[in-house]
Amino acid sequence: MNRLKTLFILILICMAVTSGAQQTNTGTTAGKPKVIRITPAATDTTLSGQKSTKKLSGDSMYNVSDPTVNNAPRDAQAVVYFNNGFAKAKKGDYTGAIEDFTKSIELVKNVNVYLKRGSAYLMVGKYPQAIADASEVIKLKPSLLDAYFIRGVSRFEVGEYMGSREDLTYFTARDKTNPAAFNYLAALLFINKEYNEALQQYSEVIKINPEFPDVYTNRGMMFHYKQDYLSAIQDYNEALKLNPKNVTAYNNRGAARLMLKDFKGSVEDFTQAIALDSNNANAYDNRGRAKQALGDSIGACEDWRAALSHGLKASQDLITEFCE
Repeated sequence: MNRLKTLFILILICMAVTSGAQQTNTGTTAGKPKVIRITPAATDTTLSGQKSTKKLSGDSMYNVSDPTVNNAPRDAQAVVYFNNGFAKAKKGDYTGAIEDFTKSIELVKNVNVYLKRGSAYLMVGKYPQAIADASEVIKLKPSLLDAYFIRGVSRFEVGEYMGSREDLTYFTARDKTNPAAFNYLAALLFINKEYNEALQQYSEVIKINPEFPDVYTNRGMMFHYKQDYLSAIQDYNEALKLNPKNVTAYNNRGAARLMLKDFKGSVEDFTQAIALDSNNANAYDNRGRAKQALGDSIGACEDWRAALSHGLKASQDLITEFCE
């Protein structure tokens, strides 16, 4: 499920994007190198996503709102397959669950089974199949909100951002209890550069679950884009309380401190990010800018060369201008 690669993406969301972390540029102090790089965190599709999907629907294939069930052997066998699939899904065997849910559907086309199979498809990263099952649920029973969540997340994963936004907006307007849904919606808003709106959605995530993965890192980035660097730093502080090894939070807090001309503080943060991830080109590049502002040209050039060696080609411009 760790395919949230587009963001913020990715985000990733967040907002996304750590698997190739997208780099975001913004200006710094006059007379100094003018670009700093903040790194989006990743939109969550694993642990919290699993917790969300495991809550979907009830444990029964039929419920009190269903019409009278035919007690024919066909129906009974369909229920057996459903129960087997549900038990496997609860143990994390989503592939086995899909097989049983499929056998159940071949016997009886039941909306709850489509919903559970769509959830299982989502968990194993088979997004087109998850979209198809969720769409079938919405066609058969539009009131089942969980189908909009499954389809919205799956559409996000395949890059269908407009459809994903429609589904998740519909879902979050009616269900205020699922932090993953708000997190994905925030990622979509970030992609569309709607930073104020994305910040609001991240705040909703925090209301529901203050310990949701990377939420403070991501909301801090939204404050950063709004040039509210003090608020950004506060959120990065919270992120580091939850995870003292959060490389992204250190790098981004250093970037915010750099914008506030706290050059020594920013060097400390970038150094910590590098200590946790010695291949972090963004942190080397940023630390070079902070050192340059402090008058340490030799140290700055060393850092820019390190950034270049770790793949950040943009650092060559700084080396050419200040080091050669």
